[in-house]
Amino acid sequence: MKTQKIDHTPEAVGKLTPDYEISCSLLEPLITGQNPYATRNQVLENCHKALKGKDIRIATNNYMEVGNVLEKPVAELASKRIGLLDIELVITEAVRHSKVTLNGSIDAIGVADNIFVTKDVEKGFYCPELEEGEGMKVNGKGIVEIKITNAPLSESLPPYRGVIQVKGLMAITEYSWAVVCVLNGSDLRMYFYQRNEQWEKDVLEPTVIDFNNRVANLDWYDPFDTKEAGYITPQDNGESTELTKQDQVHIDNILSWQKQIKDTENAIEEAKKSIMMSMKEAKEGYSESHKAIWQTINYKAKPEKVVPAKEAYTSRRFSIKELPKKD
Repeated sequence: MKTQKIDHTPEAVGKLTPDYEISCSLLEPLITGQNPYATRNQVLENCHKALKGKDIRIATNNYMEVGNVLEKPVAELASKRIGLLDIELVITEAVRHSKVTLNGSIDAIGVADNIFVTKDVEKGFYCPELEEGEGMKVNGKGIVEIKITNAPLSESLPPYRGVIQVKGLMAITEYSWAVVCVLNGSDLRMYFYQRNEQWEKDVLEPTVIDFNNRVANLDWYDPFDTKEAGYITPQDNGESTELTKQDQVHIDNILSWQKQIKDTENAIEEAKKSIMMSMKEAKEGYSESHKAIWQTINYKAKPEKVVPAKEAYTSRRFSIKELPKKD
């Protein structure tokens, strides 16, 4: 058996991929859209800005620095716990997909000799995409991705915490397995994934091609929400446009839902008032199934606050007005 290669370089290698092209770490907003930190339009805009020569990289903060320092010792511990033959901890070159413009930076590369992995809570092993009781073979080279988080851990990972990232890296390297090693405090868990070539063909490659076609001209995706809609079209042009029949359906629904909300809020207020009148000075009131609490709360005096000045900004305000009925 080979001895494990240990490199004691204090920090992980920085970002290796060009900022104007999509990388595996940025794939998730394009595919599942569950990332709370970035939308696909934000990823698209950053690549567009980088293509135009703007520096979009941010300075290393405290969390990033700690993550970089812990990356290698976590990888070493994961390698020992999994029982890998070898692990490469210093990778100084990016990897690139053979068919589409997709790049990736690898934290570490593990080498296994036919290890069969199943869920093992004691070891911190999980196979989120397999059925309970099933396992998978880990053989040859594989992707080892390290994540440091303060988010609670469970038996599966959200797709933005390295899952889509390692699937992209498996597509690039053609390795058959990957493991996302997540450290929360002293809780180290390892989530194993198998390569899915059909997913790469049906989802990954078309998504990357579509994204790359949008970068040069900043061809926006449909916005994620109303806030993003205002961001990608921040100013009106003063003109009018004809709305579609489906738009009219949306208008009717909005007005109906707003009335329902107002009616519901009024009904809640009336119900609260009735219960309060039944309670009078009582702190608590009991029904057969619930307890109502109407307690006194005292607030401490607070000094006057000076509202800080705000710089001028531009935004758009959405509203609906009914037109005069036609004769």
